[in-house]
Amino acid sequence: MEVIEHIDQTDAAIVRELYPTLRRFAGVVAPWHMDPDDVLHGSLVKVLQTPRFDRIDDPAAYLRRAIVNHVRSELRRSKTQRAALTRLSASETHQAPTSFPSDVAELMRLRPTERAVLFLHDVERYSFSEVAEMVGISAGHARMVASRARRRLRAELLEEDGR
Repeated sequence: MEVIEHIDQTDAAIVRELYPTLRRFAGVVAPWHMDPDDVLHGSLVKVLQTPRFDRIDDPAAYLRRAIVNHVRSELRRSKTQRAALTRLSASETHQAPTSFPSDVAELMRLRPTERAVLFLHDVERYSFSEVAEMVGISAGHARMVASRARRRLRAELLEEDGR
């Protein structure tokens, strides 16, 4: 949390208060190979270029949205890098493994927005309208994202069980 040492004290207090829940959120939204602290730190660096937190109506929602955006950007960047490495006939060691050794594998196959919506609604117990505001989509779209993500998870789990 060394980024806190370089910002306004009011903003630092807000970040200190929100850090544990935002770190947990980053851990859920980010893929397995991205460290939650790195994701949160990268998001904070971007957000600190905007107005102070005490001028933002809901800093937690604002930062959650920044985390989702940061993860999306990083995934696009890594996709571009993988494509470039493939074109350059890079070794296979640079590519991420396609399978995971646990039950989290299916969850990690979801998009960051899908994971964010499911986490915020099903785990953190926010309403779909609150989730929509945090993620930057409409409430109806948040319901649809959650429904489709649950359907995909259910299908993958049933397929794995051989049913």
